[in-house]
Amino acid sequence: MWEHLVETLDDDVRARLSEIMTTRRTAKGDSLFVEGDPGDALHVIDSGHVLVERVTLQGDRVAVALRGPGDLMGEQALITDEVRGATALAVTPLVTRVLSRKEFERLRVELPKLNDLLVRMLDARVREAGNLLLEARHHPAELRVRRRLSELSTLFGEDIPLTQATVAALAGTTRPTTNAALRDLEAEGILRLRRGGIVMIDADRLHAGDLDA
Repeated sequence: MWEHLVETLDDDVRARLSEIMTTRRTAKGDSLFVEGDPGDALHVIDSGHVLVERVTLQGDRVAVALRGPGDLMGEQALITDEVRGATALAVTPLVTRVLSRKEFERLRVELPKLNDLLVRMLDARVREAGNLLLEARHHPAELRVRRRLSELSTLFGEDIPLTQATVAALAGTTRPTTNAALRDLEAEGILRLRRGGIVMIDADRLHAGDLDA
């Protein structure tokens, strides 16, 4: 996503942007940032995976997204000084490039073309949210589970280190519905359930399924 967003910028603008970004490493199981923390920087994922979680009104933590290499985290921090609206948890060892709001604002004064980058970032998020809403309203839960599994197998490969509860949250459905869908896929020989995760046996059959129905 990041490379797609910056590809329209001039070479010198991209170079200057790269110069002000720093590298951060986050160990598996640690938080990149926590809901309620000050929002002061954008993160671009170079390697690793991040689970985005939010706290519900009942006080439960639920997964709302999974991000991988090339994805952005916390881009709202480049626009406002509001606190973080979610927690970003490293589910694998993580390396990110960090773009602070303070440095970005300084560079925007010199290079107004960077305003276009903000517009493109926000547009991408609005489109993503719209697609997920459309999917939730018009596609059955079992299909959403298959789609999330297809995406997860692309990100993680054979071993998906996420619980059924997390997969259910990402698919926007209940754990019993997700468990039933996973059991059906296990019976088909597409995957194997393990404690705390999923082993993908035949991802090609999953990808080849009617995911666009």
